[in-house]
Order: sequence, then structure tokens, then C-alpha cells
Amino acid sequence: MSDNVRNRKKSILYISILVFCFISYSVYEATTQPSGEDLTEPIVIESVDGILDTTFDMNISTNFLEDGGTGQIRQVNTPTFTGTIPGPTLRVKPGDRILINMINNFPENPETQRNGAFPHNPYTTNFHFHGGSVNPGDNADNVFRRMEPGTENLVDIDVPPGHQSGTFWYHPHKHGAVSFQFFGGMAGFIIVEGGEGTLDTVPEVQDAEEKLILFNIVRTDQQGNVPFVNQIATQQNSTPSDSLGIWSTYQNSFMYLLTNGQTNPVIRMKPGEVQRWRVLNAGSGVTLVVALEGHQLNLLANDGITVPEMVTFETGEPYVMASGNRADLLIKAGSSGTYKLVALNPDGPNGDSDIGWSVITQSGIDPSPRTARIGFDFPIVSGETLLQEITYPYTLATLIVEGEEMDMPLPNGPLPVPDALPSIETQLDTTPDAERTVAWEICGTRFAMGSDPSDRLPSCGWYFDLYNADYWGGLEMTNLLMMRDANDEGKPNPVDDPLIPRINYEKEGLFDANEPLFDNMVAGNFEEWTIINRSFSDHPFHIHINPFLLTHINGKPLPQPEYRDTVLVPGATPQPTGGGNSLPITDPGVTFGSVTFRTELEASFTGQTVMHCHILSHEDVGMMQRIDIIEP
Repeated sequence: MSDNVRNRKKSILYISILVFCFISYSVYEATTQPSGEDLTEPIVIESVDGILDTTFDMNISTNFLEDGGTGQIRQVNTPTFTGTIPGPTLRVKPGDRILINMINNFPENPETQRNGAFPHNPYTTNFHFHGGSVNPGDNADNVFRRMEPGTENLVDIDVPPGHQSGTFWYHPHKHGAVSFQFFGGMAGFIIVEGGEGTLDTVPEVQDAEEKLILFNIVRTDQQGNVPFVNQIATQQNSTPSDSLGIWSTYQNSFMYLLTNGQTNPVIRMKPGEVQRWRVLNAGSGVTLVVALEGHQLNLLANDGITVPEMVTFETGEPYVMASGNRADLLIKAGSSGTYKLVALNPDGPNGDSDIGWSVITQSGIDPSPRTARIGFDFPIVSGETLLQEITYPYTLATLIVEGEEMDMPLPNGPLPVPDALPSIETQLDTTPDAERTVAWEICGTRFAMGSDPSDRLPSCGWYFDLYNADYWGGLEMTNLLMMRDANDEGKPNPVDDPLIPRINYEKEGLFDANEPLFDNMVAGNFEEWTIINRSFSDHPFHIHINPFLLTHINGKPLPQPEYRDTVLVPGATPQPTGGGNSLPITDPGVTFGSVTFRTELEASFTGQTVMHCHILSHEDVGMMQRIDIIEP
């Protein structure tokens, strides 16, 4: 075994062997046959003489998708950027300018709809360069823009000359309508290539054929249309037995987990060939635990940022992708045969969370029993039983290895690190100018999250009073999905009220475009952040403009810190079991999950931007905060 293969404890290796045996067996037994279609990559739009100039004609488009469970081909009519699922790939270089004329040919927004903070205006949109360290204001990466139906809007983004090369992407970011537009397939790659310190110059990477692989989920009703939210909703989650959930409009609906808009396409390689796979989880919230049967994944970059040295996974070992994550992988084909690229159950084989699939990173920290999931936001029905939306293992693509044998090498030794970001050593050795702590908090009627007042987090009562029926456009919501300043602890309630034990919190718990959670982030400063998860579900954290160096998970230092722009924050443990022995979130025996990172605030850009949960059905109801970056 080479030095860059991670060492594992004997017990973890033993589990990995057992798990791989399970993969080998169940991939063949439990998944559909390949569609027979070779993987088709999105159309490419490239910059010419330093300018990428194009038009996005956004409209409700007709496409035909294959149901991965039944094999049926159905017509869908969904919101798209340019008529295709996914959108076109944009290829630029550092120093280029991106010009996109965004023509909004979506229908008019409903005349009668619930307003306030409740999701509304489904056909108003905008444009986000996910992972880009670019201007967050003006006509650039400005997620506060509103592109209304019937209007043309120019997106004008200057990619800085020193921007790191890598795998990035774009998608809409209009608060309150993001999920709806994602369900239509509105996402696409942005590839930044060239420049100083680029991975593209490594000979073994240069010689490898490149594949762009985008996973996303399209949802429709039985007529093939994308429903918007339930206007009389009073809760976040949906079940088959009621109509109160925000997404209960998806009763008896269809869901398509796609690879480049296809179901189980074929990827072809020769024995011994090396390919570079740029992989993106563009789903609106699902965590994908991605493994390639019989092969090792060789990791070059997380979220478009090159790792110091290639990381080689064990054979069949998965890479965990939160919504928004990207991975640059080298795949060296094995012997001739057919292999499955699969999404494994985030809970472990057969739903056994004791296996602990969902380590947060390739460092292997804390593979303890916990669940990576999006909850029961969407009603899935089989008789009267609430089931998982995806039957695992789910085949994302089929690799066919055949033909004349090759022996292409893999990189060995250090990889070129991006000059645009501080070195790992600089991040770790620099005393932070500020330290911040942010908390995910869920209040409401979910299991073990507040059916009894003593089981609720102490902030819940105050914020339920603040975010009342008027706030939600006329009806109260029984769930709050908050992102708060954890140092804002309120004050003890002088009145003995078990429903509201603490009062007078100073900051918002839900997104307010007019109120920053932090208004004192100084451009050019170094900061250290800890994100605490006071809920039982994993939540992916994403911050715009400024990537970060992940240093700790659950308080444990990573052996090798990792640059990211999106990371899963692990849920609290022990996880609820559904039985009478489960602990409530407030029990002293519950340990909250957390991640800690360091970041240098991009010195070139000031203004307003956001951070949020990248489960977009959570972002749409306020699990996001504005942050302001100011001049030194």
C-alpha cells in the first residue's frame, strides 16, 4: 500500500471489508440496468479573448426523463436556464469576464399567494457563482437581486486574475424559490482553468480524459410539472396523512435522481486508463455517499481547491458529498468488466447507522452512528408507510471497462497548491482577528425536538413569539429552522414560564435581508469560526465568496486540514431511535456536532453576502443569514 493511502485502525478496516462485500453483492441485486446510453456531457460555452458572452433564455422547458425505479420515460415541464437539464458548462480562465444576458421568460408570479417570510414568487430568480471568490454586489454574484418575469438582466462577473482554477458551479439563489427552481434542474458547471499553481499542469492530470458528472434531483407531480409550496402550510415536514407541510404539494409525486440529466448512463474506459472525473452534487439537499465498485477513488480537490497531495481511498470506500460539494477524482480503471458507480445509504448498509458511513471528510474523523438526511420534508408514499425517497444502493452510472490494456500513471508527491489562498501553514500560524460561533437550531414538533416544553431548546419560545402568523404571511408555523449567533444567549425570563425560559435575544434567528448577523467582518482579516449543530440532522454549511480551511470536526483536529466552501455539520448524538428510549435534544447526555474552520476574508471584496444551510428547503424558510464585509 502506498504512503498516501490513509492508515486505518484495524476495526475500521474490518468494517470496510464487510461493507465492501455488501456493496459487491447488493449493487448487482438492487439496482436498475444501465440505460445503454453513454454519458452525455452538458454543452460547453467558453470564453473567447477573455470574455464569456452568452444568453440564458429561462423558461418552462419540456424534457423526457427516465424513472430509475421503474424504467418509465416521462415528459417533464420544468424551469430551466436554457432548456436543458442540467444547464450548459461555462469554461473561463482567471482574469476573464463573464457576461450573461438573463432573459426571464418564466410565467408571471401568482396574483394571489401567501407573502411575508413564507416562500413566494416562484418565478423570480437570480444567479449565484457557487465557490467563486468574486464581487458579491452590483450585477455580479449578487444573491439579493430580483430578476422578475418578463425582464432581461445582465450578469457581469470579473473573475480575478489570481482566482484559483477548479470545479465550481452556478444556480439560482432567490430566497424562497430556490428549491422550486432546483427541482426543475437549474444548475450547471463553471470550470476555471489555467493560471498560477493550477492542477491542470500536472502531467498525469493533463493526460487524463476529463468527465464532468453532475448529480441532481428533479421533482414533478404526476402531470410532469413542478409544484410550488402549499399555501396553507403550518409545518416544514410532510407526511402522507396530512396536508399541512410546505411541500405536501408533492403527494404522489415523481422524483428523478439524475447524472447529467440521464438515468444510469454508461462511462467507458480501457483497462489501466486514468480519467479525471469532476463530480458535483447539485441536489437541493440530499447527501450522496458515492462509491465506485471495485475501484479506488483518488482525490485531487475538494470544492475546486487542490489538496496538498493526492488522497487514495480504499477500494470501494465512498466519498461523502453534501449538497453543493464537488470532488475532482482520478479513476484508474481495473480489469475488464462492468462496475457500478453508486450512492450508498447514508445510514450505512441496510439503514444500519452503526456502520457510520457519513464521515464528514476523507480524514475519517468520527465515523460514529449518526444520520445524514434531509428529514421528511417531502411525502413519499407506499401504501400507508413513510419510506426513504431513494432505494439504496442507487446506481448513478455504470462503468464499462473494455479494450486494449493501458498503464497510465497516477500523480506521486505534492500537488500544486492554489496561490490565491493562504497556505495551510499561514492559516494555522496566524492569530485570528476575530472568533465567531454560529448555531443551527430547530424548534418545533419533530421527534425529540420539542413535543414537551422541557425538550425544546431555550431559544425556541422567544423566537416562536417573534416569528408569528404575521411574519409568515397569515398562518403560524410550528417549525423554526434557525441559524443563530451562538453567543447571543438572551436573558433569563423573570417570569416563570416553561415555554419561554429565556427572552430578549438581540439578533435574528431567521434570515432578514435588512439585518446582518455579523456587520463587523473586516476584509483582509483572518477569522476562526465554529458551527454548532443543535439538531439531530446533518446540515451542510456554505458561505459565499470566502472558502475556509476546515481544522476540526466535533472538536477533534483533522490530521490534514482541508479547504472547503461547503461542509456537512454533523448532527447531535446519540441519534433518536424512534423508540421510548430516545433522548431529547436538551438532555445532558446529548452531544452537539460541530465543525471549526479558519478563513481569510477576501481583501478585494466588501459588501453584503450570505451564509446558509445548503439543504435548500431549509434555506427557503430562513436557515440563512446575511453577513457584511467592511473596509479595513
